[in-house]
Amino acid sequence: MQEKVIKAISDYAMLKDATSVTVALSGGADSVALLHCMLSLKSRYDVKVYALHLNHMLRGAESDRDEAFVTALCKKWDVPLVVAHADINKESAKTGESTELAARRVRYEFFERERKGVVATAHTASDSAETVLFNLTRGTAAAGLCGIPPVRDIYIRPLIFCTRQDIEQYCEKNGLEFVNDSTNFTDDYTRNKIRHNAVPVLKEINPSFESSVLRMSAYIREDNSYLDSVADAEYKKAVSEDGLNTENIGKLHPSIAKRVLKKYFGRELDSVNLELLYKTAKGEIGATVLPLGVTARVKNGLLCFETEQSQSDFSYKTEIYKENIKKVNSLLLKNALDCGKIVGVPVVRQRQPHDSIRLTNRGVTKTLKKLFNEMKIPENERAKLPVICDDIGVVWVCGAGAAERVRVDEKTKEVFVIKTEKILG
Repeated sequence: MQEKVIKAISDYAMLKDATSVTVALSGGADSVALLHCMLSLKSRYDVKVYALHLNHMLRGAESDRDEAFVTALCKKWDVPLVVAHADINKESAKTGESTELAARRVRYEFFERERKGVVATAHTASDSAETVLFNLTRGTAAAGLCGIPPVRDIYIRPLIFCTRQDIEQYCEKNGLEFVNDSTNFTDDYTRNKIRHNAVPVLKEINPSFESSVLRMSAYIREDNSYLDSVADAEYKKAVSEDGLNTENIGKLHPSIAKRVLKKYFGRELDSVNLELLYKTAKGEIGATVLPLGVTARVKNGLLCFETEQSQSDFSYKTEIYKENIKKVNSLLLKNALDCGKIVGVPVVRQRQPHDSIRLTNRGVTKTLKKLFNEMKIPENERAKLPVICDDIGVVWVCGAGAAERVRVDEKTKEVFVIKTEKILG
């Protein structure tokens, strides 16, 4: 297994210029093997190794068992560890996301906040093959056949050439203990059905099934990368602070035009809805209703998105209150401000001309006009969206989160918690 990890790190330059690696450690066999392997290779790459663990609070005592195991393991191996807790069921109910999507979002917010250097996740060749099959059953475009990318932004997948069998053999050879997630053994989830039923049949046909899928995904990823680069260039020509100019959409190759539209919409679209959006942008149909109650239409040559709520009269109720904290809760991040970093008294108001904000982990300052455009906030909602400022400037924007300079961190003792509610009427 270690040879495959070394090859993956080399082929994809995973540790180029890296001085630290943070392992996302669940306590399962894959992540334990990854942590053990990175520790054995840290002198080879001259990196420091850290670990992160998020208790999703989804499996009761089993989730607490996982946390206790990870804590003991990192103490035994002398690995600096940061643990956080998040009530994913509560977060899912609050945002309307599925449990899986809410867990993923909160988990990656935690990784980005606490990481040191790059983040190594324990995705394997088997995981990537299952992802391709899962996407295939839903009817996917080329992007869905690319599998799990070996490198994405700050995230690296050193186990991407390793199969689940490689992991099991590595753990047995090195006497590694790990915990099992009981939900992995049922067929209640589509991915488990694929893993337990479809993959064994495909491996009977081709024992190197995972490797074959990896090879196919790499070819498609190359082609997809080129098409995306062309689409990005066209997107930059068409987009402005006022919207997306549709004048040339019909002149572009459909593959490029649809990529431009997906990028502008900013959320996942299935093939049926993407085709309808494409026809709308070309003027073949007047408007189309997309997922989440969003209506797309062209006005004065610009593609616009409207929501059902944006077409009603509404207002926002916003509350700010102080709260002492002992441990940083990842669910607080977007809607909490460090009291000690606020200059003066926080005030709730609406956007004003030339307002700008440098959001946490974004590394760039943007005007609220540009930010609202990127967030696809309808024009008639922008004037009502609550904004919080202190004596220096904007520190929080509804839906976008807190400014970098007032972010909550491990030194925070007291926070301003923000609660906002959209009231229709």
